[in-house]
Amino acid sequence: MTPDYRAVLVVEDEALIAMDIQYQLEDGGWSVIGPAGTPQRALDLLAATHPRFAVLDINLGRKTSYDVADNLAARGVPFLFLSGGTKEVLPDRFRARPLLQKPIRYDELLRHVGDIGID
Repeated sequence: MTPDYRAVLVVEDEALIAMDIQYQLEDGGWSVIGPAGTPQRALDLLAATHPRFAVLDINLGRKTSYDVADNLAARGVPFLFLSGGTKEVLPDRFRARPLLQKPIRYDELLRHVGDIGID
């Protein structure tokens, strides 16, 4: 499956934050897949789509987005994490991935998404 050139998967369980991320990305010229509020919803979306990039909140209620991250990594889709914590909360396999602190600075988010080489 070929990546959708301008699509970003958003995985965030806080509705207001998810809507804000979606608005900021769409305002920056991206299309948004989701937002997905659960790991299962994100995996379902990934079964039907191929985003160019993904933004993953680490904690989704009582679950984490690590299964989604593993799926994205296996597919070669770049992603970053969102968290109120530091990189030390990440399993070793994800420590090299970008992590943006909450509250989100949208200029930083758009810079990371833009760093994948799409203008």
